[in-house]
Amino acid sequence: MMLQKTACITVLSFLLAGTAASLPAITFAASPEAGLILQSKSRVVLPSWVKQLEQQASQSQSAADKVTLAQAYLQLARQPGWSRYFDKAQQLLKKAHSPYSAAYWLVLADTAQQQHQFEDALNYLAKAQQLQPDDINALLMKNRIYLVQNNTAAALAECKKLLGQQELFLLSLCSLEVAGRQGKTQDSYKALQLLARQQQTIPLAQQQWLIAVLAEQAEALRQPKQARVWLEQLLFAAQSELAPLPLWVKWADLTLKQDAALVYQKLQHLHQQQQLEDALLLRLALAEQQMAEGQEYQLLMQQRVSLREHRQDTLHSADLAHYYLRLTPDPEKALYYARLNVQQAQEPDDQLLFNLALAQSQQDNPPSVQTGEQP
Repeated sequence: MMLQKTACITVLSFLLAGTAASLPAITFAASPEAGLILQSKSRVVLPSWVKQLEQQASQSQSAADKVTLAQAYLQLARQPGWSRYFDKAQQLLKKAHSPYSAAYWLVLADTAQQQHQFEDALNYLAKAQQLQPDDINALLMKNRIYLVQNNTAAALAECKKLLGQQELFLLSLCSLEVAGRQGKTQDSYKALQLLARQQQTIPLAQQQWLIAVLAEQAEALRQPKQARVWLEQLLFAAQSELAPLPLWVKWADLTLKQDAALVYQKLQHLHQQQQLEDALLLRLALAEQQMAEGQEYQLLMQQRVSLREHRQDTLHSADLAHYYLRLTPDPEKALYYARLNVQQAQEPDDQLLFNLALAQSQQDNPPSVQTGEQP
């Protein structure tokens, strides 16, 4: 089953100043607030390239360097255990007001769409395109927002704009992803496989995007083993810690039924390095439960959920729905949070999550669910 959706939405990685290291990536769970870190844990050392940008921004105090650092924080936040840097990026942007910088509006758009503020994100992207009409990141971010909203016609229109920029690989990948969402998965998957064979060396972020789409379409075609194979090319390779959190989540969901021990091993190792985000912690807790390995991670996840609910945190409604659907069954709450989630994001996994919660609710038939009231 396609239960890999994390907390909310799809995001983009940026082109950091002067590099082609990071183009669009996949889905991303919004940051856990500092108050949700429930265990003290030694942290992995901050990457040297981020330290260098911090030093540069500190020395220059220029708005441009602060924007570049905010971009770096967002890129780092996509990796498991680093989502707290999303908040750091937001705080930094408050000190880096640069209305004549396209990069500034792009970062604002990224942070807005991560919080489901899609109209704000599109307005920021319009400002970026006024300053830099041919910016690839802006049109690809618009493409991703339209996909989250299930507006495939608008998403494809953004893809086609890449033709005029001679970005043939990105045009193909972008268009084939949309084709899969439009129900043409059989043909698009074949074309994606050919595209993958033709691209021997591409930047890591583009490779991650390609792998994510291949895995999504393989799964849609009911080939979960092949979807795992695609993902494991990244997750079991050197520097797997650089893979975005959503790829780990998707892999965990595809693997749990067949090999819960492997999921437990891999995710426990990640958790020992960094405090995992809710989406991955939930999969670790599920593996622990299936293996009867105690209740450490189940109890930690329970604490996280209690805090989310106390704070009425709707950005993590998908995680909460998964929790009540899979770890601690409560059909009424599962449907409530799945409904909240699908009101914000309409990608296939969001709709599937809602359908699963609805089916479970109808099976149990709790009367309060029909009213849509909060349990």
